[in-house]
Amino acid sequence: GSGCPMVQQQPRYVAAKKNMPVHFICYSQEPQSMQWYKTSEDSDDLYELDRNTSRYSIERKDNFINFTIFRINYKDNGIYVCDSKNLTAEKKQPHLCGTELRVMGHSSIQQIQSRNTLKDAIIIIQSILLVIFISVPMLLFLDKVSDSISSSGDVPSFTAAGLEVDQMATYEDITPFRDVKAKWTVGEHPGEE
Repeated sequence: GSGCPMVQQQPRYVAAKKNMPVHFICYSQEPQSMQWYKTSEDSDDLYELDRNTSRYSIERKDNFINFTIFRINYKDNGIYVCDSKNLTAEKKQPHLCGTELRVMGHSSIQQIQSRNTLKDAIIIIQSILLVIFISVPMLLFLDKVSDSISSSGDVPSFTAAGLEVDQMATYEDITPFRDVKAKWTVGEHPGEE
């Protein structure tokens, strides 16, 4: 019911770096009647891998078939399936229990350093922009407040919640007041001069 024939294929997923060797094993009761195929997820093309080449080897033993790619490259990406021979002649599709191979790239030290330099530059630019976008509105607000204070004169007029606070008289606004007491209350007699 799983859709897989009486074979066991290992591993089920391989991710390896470019130029590394990769090994797949297919366990079967009849390895002589089995064969390796390659297909891809986005294609219905099926390639038979039935004989040794300079790039890969197929080794049959009593109860398994070993498939080895000596140095993988990007065109080796795909799904490798161990299934019965003559699938392409019979126009059949292989079973769904294959092994997926993903070839990963090598990053040189120079590429890694250039990526790190780029990341550092982006972080610095973001920091500068953040400072600019925070400080410019604050400076504009402070400039606007200082302009409104200086344009209103010596005595600032504040408005809180839409209500004006009455101006209080300052020291300069107080009219001179002299407390003139009658001379006779100070100790002098009105008849004396």
